[in-house]
Amino acid sequence: MDGTAKAHQGEYGAEPGVLVEVPQVTTLLGAFAEYCSGYALMSTNDHGLRVALTRRDDNTVRVFNATKGERKKFQLSALKERKEDKWAAIVKAVCQCLLSSELPISGFDMTFKGQSASADAPSITAAIVSGMIYGLNSLFSLGLDANRMMRLSFGANRYITRYGSRLRDLVTLFTAEQGRIIFFNLESYDYEVFDYPFTASGGVGSYFIDCSLPEDELSAEVEIFRENCVKAAKMTKEALPYGEKLNGLTERGIRHLHLPLPEDLKRTISFVVEDSAFARKGLDAIKSGDATAFGKIFAAEQRNISELADLTSPEVEWLVRRGVEVAGVKGITEISVGISGTLVALIEKDAVELYGKQLEEYERIFGFHPIMREYVPSSGLRIIGPDEYPSL
Repeated sequence: MDGTAKAHQGEYGAEPGVLVEVPQVTTLLGAFAEYCSGYALMSTNDHGLRVALTRRDDNTVRVFNATKGERKKFQLSALKERKEDKWAAIVKAVCQCLLSSELPISGFDMTFKGQSASADAPSITAAIVSGMIYGLNSLFSLGLDANRMMRLSFGANRYITRYGSRLRDLVTLFTAEQGRIIFFNLESYDYEVFDYPFTASGGVGSYFIDCSLPEDELSAEVEIFRENCVKAAKMTKEALPYGEKLNGLTERGIRHLHLPLPEDLKRTISFVVEDSAFARKGLDAIKSGDATAFGKIFAAEQRNISELADLTSPEVEWLVRRGVEVAGVKGITEISVGISGTLVALIEKDAVELYGKQLEEYERIFGFHPIMREYVPSSGLRIIGPDEYPSL
């Protein structure tokens, strides 16, 4: 399979002037904690997006989405968002943001490719926006430091109506470090970085399992759940005694408060506060290197995903249920990488092969080919050469 650099050359007849690796943002715990201004454990992984850019001598911008086989073209003098733009609205927003900041860019050709091109709206926006600004900074010698690029990336949200990126995703992309995990306080946006101990070389590894479900398998459900999170958070705040905060609540506390919420929204806000609490407990397990405790947190998170959020599928439930039956599997849960049907499993080294047999059975029953790979937190945005990841 051709990689991004080769796809760019085939499309435009020129090698990339700049090639950017945009890693995939990974939220291990706390994916919905923003709705209670809580806590999250985040990193990147080495899947994601590659963005190739070449300068032009005019004000034309041509963009090739090599993952989808889609093309867009526009002039820098005509950046008004149109209904048919889809993902091109993100590209236009970056151009508007840079030009309004009086940064000297001209036309360019762009190609992007990777798993994040099929992600949900906040994730694909963060990937394209950050990759473009990082790459255009190099291509046009804009002289921007990481903090300014991050601010511009978030500022591009002003020019997008349908899409938008999360600040914590952008902070992660610009600050991630190899082998380390970021603990966010989503009330203050302070964060700390810690070594991630659960790797295969340490005896208990972390593994991603891509269930290979259809792209839109759970997307509608996730969107509805996020809307419910907004409603539940607003109604709960209004009902709380003066001075109490959402991020200080517990699932048990919510039950005793007798909140005037419909049952579905009570379950929603219970999930949100527990999601945040698990991130804090997860940090303790990471700092102590306690794989058993971390696995139990994964198991509890998955129960909540199934029972409180109802954001799962028969295929995912089968993989989780059968997986934890394997001796040496510490815990499994769904995680947020912007694509539904992605699991992370904590597995002892000697049990990896046994778990692999469960994946073979999954494919035989459901017809989807699962992909398993070790998860090690990767670094942030960087310029790469065309020979790195030649098939990606």
